[in-house]
Order: sequence, then structure tokens, then C-alpha cells
Amino acid sequence: MTLGLGTMTILKRGQEEASSILRTALEEGITHFDTADVYANGAVESLIGQTFSPEDRARLFLASKGGNRMNATGTGWTWDPSHDYLKHACMESLNRLETHYLDLYYVHGGTIEDDIDASIQAMEDLVAEGRIKAYGLSSIRPNVIKHWLEHSNISYLMTPYSLLDRRIETLLPALQEKGVKLVARGPLAKGLLTPEWDSRLQSTDQFEQYDHGALERLLPELAKYPLPAVALQAVDSKADIVLAGASSVSQLRANIESMRETLPAGAVETVLGLCPVHPYTDHL
Repeated sequence: MTLGLGTMTILKRGQEEASSILRTALEEGITHFDTADVYANGAVESLIGQTFSPEDRARLFLASKGGNRMNATGTGWTWDPSHDYLKHACMESLNRLETHYLDLYYVHGGTIEDDIDASIQAMEDLVAEGRIKAYGLSSIRPNVIKHWLEHSNISYLMTPYSLLDRRIETLLPALQEKGVKLVARGPLAKGLLTPEWDSRLQSTDQFEQYDHGALERLLPELAKYPLPAVALQAVDSKADIVLAGASSVSQLRANIESMRETLPAGAVETVLGLCPVHPYTDHL
């Protein structure tokens, strides 16, 4: 199973439930835990550090992200992918996570106007210093992704990927050529690929390149198959890690069961055939 746990919304129901989500995930065999310094202004990283023991740490693949500098009040942030800030942010994350190293550290966004080479150097420095084992990019911009692929030793790319957003597949050959692993976030498309799809659709005018009318036609066809099992497993067939979030233990267990569910023969191929691979239209 290549299911990872995204922790952006893990504190939605409080610290006790969040800790239970983390412990349950590890007990169920999930070892890839993804977080970021801006999640609840560092509180999620701190929770992870407090929840897992040194013995647990040996089993974890722990990933975090940096580049968004929080303001003094903790109510917002500015983008800062500078060499010095990324190194500082990584050290702060290590302290909150109560670990000496990260298995993976991402630059959390970026534009083509950034000094990307300086960001890359910061990541290379962190690897050389033993602070991180590998580095990656979390981005939706193809021009930024291509620059990192061409000019860095990036190991992972995190980007939106679901049946309703397959744009990254146009770059899969380049990722595979460089040996870069794909981490798929948003595999359930904000609930549109769950049993709640009908109610979610009522408040959705557009999702990526699907307008409301297109969603009205497509989602009932997809819902003929078990959602979200077919949505998660379709992404799993192409990505290296399927990163699903959970704000309750029951939601986590549902995701795990969906990844393990036996689907009708040919279901994944059929739903992939129903959902086109749209091209990127911005940041080319």
C-alpha cells in the first residue's frame, strides 16, 4: 500500500483526535507522514514530534516543507525561498518534530521568478549536513517543475493529482527519466470523488478544467464504481505515494479500507478512460 498521511487538517477535531490519527496510521502500516511548518503555524509539526517516540521514528518516513515565512502574529505568511531562510526553516521544523533529520524536505511552492538556484543550493547544503536525506518540490507550476528537474537532484515532486486533475501525467515521462517519485495530493478532489460527491457538487461551480455541467455529466458515471476506492486506486496505479488527508480516525480508516478494497475487474482502466488528461494552461 502506497498510502501516505497528509496532516494539514489533522487538528480539526483537536489534539487528542489528531494524536489518535497518527498512532492509528502507524499501526495500520502507514509510514509516510507529510507535514509543513505552516500547518497550524507549526502546531502540527509539534504534535507529530510529541506523539511519536524515538523508537517510532525509526519506522517513519517523515516529510516537511518550508519557504513560507510566517508573520509576527501567526496570521499569514510571505513567500521566502531564499537560501538562508530555507536552512533556518528546516532547523525550526527539526526542533518541532523532535528529530535530528528529515527523510524528505520540500520547497513549499515557488515561481519562475525566484532565485531557484539559491533554493536548490540550500537543499543540497541540508543534504550534505545530514539534516535531510532527500529533497523535493511541492508545486503546481510546470515551468518551475521543469527547472527543478533540469537543474537539481530533486527526488520527489508533490502536486495535485486525481481523476479530475491529471495534468501532471503530461510530465510523467520527464519525472521517470530523472527518477523522481510522484506524490499525489488531493486524490479525492475536495470530496468530489467520495460518496458525498452529490452534495459537494451543489456548491462547486468549477474544478480545474471541468465546469459545473461537465461535472454533472461525469460524476454520476464515476459513482457507478465504489468511490473513493476507485479514485484512490486509479491514482495509486500511476503515482508513487497517494497522499490523503484525514481529520478523524474514522476518515483515516475509510481511506485505508478504500485502498485495500477489491474493485471490479477493469474498473481502474474504465474510470481513467472516462477522465481525460487535460494540458496545463498556465505557467508554461
